[in-house]
Amino acid sequence: MLTRTTLRIKTNLKRTAEKIAVEENITLQYLFNQALEDYLNTKVRKIAKKIVFKTHNLGKPLDNLKRRDFYSAL
Repeated sequence: MLTRTTLRIKTNLKRTAEKIAVEENITLQYLFNQALEDYLNTKVRKIAKKIVFKTHNLGKPLDNLKRRDFYSAL
């Protein structure tokens, strides 16, 4: 799905983009969409790499603990 929007870009960027679009036989719209998509995908990958879960060794597993091990008899 496409949406219409207006952007203000530097004149030299537009000229360069138009030349590349003509050379590659693609539309300027396609070029801008691909460039923005590539940029956003790179940003998302960088953000995802920052999420790190650190683990800690808590020692021997204590699977055999019972309620009485935590609470004294009343």
